[in-house]
Amino acid sequence: MIALALLTASAGCHAAWNLLVKRGGLGGPGFIWLCGLLTLPVSLVLLLRGSPATAWWAGVVSMALHTTYAVTLQKAYTFGDFSTVYAVSRGTAPALVAVAGGSGPRVFAGAALVLIGVLLMDRPQSRTPARAVLLGLGVATCTAAYTLWDAFAVGSLHVDLLTYLAVANVAQVVALSAVVRDHRGAMRDWRRAAPVAVLMPASYGLVLLALSVASVATVAIGRSMNVVLGTLLGAVVLRERPRVTGLVVVVAGVLLVSL
Repeated sequence: MIALALLTASAGCHAAWNLLVKRGGLGGPGFIWLCGLLTLPVSLVLLLRGSPATAWWAGVVSMALHTTYAVTLQKAYTFGDFSTVYAVSRGTAPALVAVAGGSGPRVFAGAALVLIGVLLMDRPQSRTPARAVLLGLGVATCTAAYTLWDAFAVGSLHVDLLTYLAVANVAQVVALSAVVRDHRGAMRDWRRAAPVAVLMPASYGLVLLALSVASVATVAIGRSMNVVLGTLLGAVVLRERPRVTGLVVVVAGVLLVSL
């Protein structure tokens, strides 16, 4: 129940920043760099107070996976509806984690329900480009990869969570500083980037806390609550029309594993 509560709060933060990115037409390495830059002072303070010796290299790996995820996600949003891309990317990841982790029957059943729910949510009349779906599957692969890696860092390496997040953020800013050419132009979006810069680390910080009290497969499937909240936001804010049956099946898969 504690893990489910943490993941529900995380889902709210995650769906909100994804909606802001989609609605505002924001994206690209420059925007990701800016989000990291806005929280850089906090990260530096955490590094000074923490013990990065056991976390820095694991945080760098996490940064690489998360940065690839963020760039791929934003690219997917340029080709498809928010609801479709979000559902494919968040709903497929738990199945990948379950397969990679060799989970038990209950976890596989929950992952299967989530996948079925995602398929039911797709509208027959939808004309979502195949490229958006493929990019959504790419996002799901990145999500599964960083979920497994972060579970290893928390469960086996016993990294300090705040230091781990701080290392990843500092590494991302440094890496993208060499990639982004127009730093001054990117900084013009700081007002729109500010809420995303807060919601993004808050969302995954809650996931890391959940990983400390539940298995990686349980957390991966519990994160499918993002699909529900994200789809509802897409319906209310963007006037997209999801299928309620699919949402119910997704929730059933999450509850099967989490309760």
